[in-house]
Amino acid sequence: MKGASYAAAVAVGLGLFATPFLRYGFGGGHSHAAGPHSDHGARHGGHLVMLHDYHLELVEHRDSIELYLSDAFRRPLRPDSCAVAFDGRPATSCEWRSHRSIVPKPIDGQTGLYQVGVGEGPLLTLQFP
Repeated sequence: MKGASYAAAVAVGLGLFATPFLRYGFGGGHSHAAGPHSDHGARHGGHLVMLHDYHLELVEHRDSIELYLSDAFRRPLRPDSCAVAFDGRPATSCEWRSHRSIVPKPIDGQTGLYQVGVGEGPLLTLQFP
C-alpha cells in the first residue's frame, strides 16, 4: 500500500504544479490581446482622434476625404448616421462603404465638420483641418 500512496501523492503534486501552466499557458485566463484604447496608431495614413470610446481616422486626399470609425478595441464600426459640411455650407449625408466614408472635397473647401452618430451614444463631432 505504501507504493500506491506514494504514486497518488506524486500525481497530486504534479497536478498542482501543472495547473498554472495549463491555465495560463493555453490562454485559459491570460490573454495577449490588446486592451481598450491601447492602439492609437493611424492605420490608413491619416490623423487619428479619439472621441469618447471611439476612434476616428481622417484621411485627406486632394479631391476627397475618407473617414474610418472604430470602437475602443479598434474594431471597425458602421455609424447610424454621418454628415459632413464644408465651409459652413449645409451638411450632406455621408455614403458609408464597407468600413469607411468617402466624400468628395470641394475644390475651394478649406474647413470641414463631420457629425457621426453611433447607437445611443453622443453625437461625435470632428472639425478639420
